Amino acid sequence: MIDQTLRASRLLALPFLCLTLAGCGSSSSSSSGQPSTMQTIGNVLMFQSSKPPAPDQLAKDEDEPVTCPEVIVADGGAAIRAQAGEDSGGLRHQISITNVARECTPTGNGGFRLKVGVEGRILLGPAGSPGSYGATLTTMVTRGTNVIARRSARVGGTIAAGQGGADFSHIEDGIVVPAGKGDVEVIVGLGQGGAVTPARQRRR
Repeated sequence: MIDQTLRASRLLALPFLCLTLAGCGSSSSSSSGQPSTMQTIGNVLMFQSSKPPAPDQLAKDEDEPVTCPEVIVADGGAAIRAQAGEDSGGLRHQISITNVARECTPTGNGGFRLKVGVEGRILLGPAGSPGSYGATLTTMVTRGTNVIARRSARVGGTIAAGQGGADFSHIEDGIVVPAGKGDVEVIVGLGQGGAVTPARQRRR
């Protein structure tokens, strides 16, 4: 009784073994060109049909992982200053980027949706006074020499009397990066923000 059970279990295991061996299906085809019994059993186990589906009907992974690019602060775009004079005592205020972050959501086939966050701070200088201060923040996404997206936003805040500074934050959302070859770069900068040579890299 034990021997019969072992033989039966070995026969049931043959289709699974066949599926894992390269060339097993071709070596077991019948001479008439029709699929062999072993191939038919394998197709039923894998595709719930005696015949395999066409290649373009096989399921595709639409949520394949993507490499989320780091955010680079542009050369000369990390901070801007307003001066009343050439010496340090003439500094009115400074607006600077203190931190950056990004988030990528796959859209399928290697593309993704990008969200970029920037945190910064406004500081009063010796010649400064309470008030509202702002700057233009530029976010640019490139692949090679191609510009995928370029967005500008006004950032800043208000410094109240008795305070020396204020924080600000900005999120740029909905940037769609299509699938393609080449590295994607995300560059942010204050002021004109035209330079694309990174001064430093930050990552949260």
